[in-house]
Amino acid sequence: MEDTESSIWTLVEHSTAGMAAIAQIEADPIHVGPEPVCHHFYELVPVDPMKVSLEETYVHLAPRFAALGVEFLPDRLEAWETTKPTIEWLEGRILAIFEAAKASGLVYQGWTWEPRGRQPIAASEIQVINNRSS
Repeated sequence: MEDTESSIWTLVEHSTAGMAAIAQIEADPIHVGPEPVCHHFYELVPVDPMKVSLEETYVHLAPRFAALGVEFLPDRLEAWETTKPTIEWLEGRILAIFEAAKASGLVYQGWTWEPRGRQPIAASEIQVINNRSS
């Protein structure tokens, strides 16, 4: 594996990172209600976007993720929901999304809690920066 390649996180790594993120979220006194949460994926076997539409390739996965309670955006390989992450949410949600991604030829990179007006809190192998001002 090259240094620039991502490693595939195990379910245990997702859980550990998720618990740390939830501790940070619970410590935020301003954002106490449900906020946007983004689940991030990448392709196990990438398609060439110059030859094949990413959206057309993965649009069939939208119903699978909708059944889990998230809105899958095939053109961005993201799934969104609005919630307040808790340990119960983590235990109930992440395994299902992890397994759905795996069955779909995707790798689950993790999730980010993204309220307006602050930087995201991540349980992910990628860094997300919030450029929204409000």
